[in-house]
Amino acid sequence: MPKQVYWLSPLNDFDDFGDRFADTMIDGQTKMGPWANMTPKSWAMHGAGRLGNGLGQLYRKQTDGRWLKIKG
Repeated sequence: MPKQVYWLSPLNDFDDFGDRFADTMIDGQTKMGPWANMTPKSWAMHGAGRLGNGLGQLYRKQTDGRWLKIKG
């Protein structure tokens, strides 16, 4: 079974583009170059379009409040 990986830094209620987080967060590269924490809505508008090593990771909020990496 693969080791579970969690997001370790604190997150605000809103992503880097002002959209409120619900249960999904993407830490990924933007079309502009820098990385950002994004909701799926912000990712669709500003994300580089691919997840994976060096591109971005998808996290899902768990019942204990931690963010578990589920893709990327």
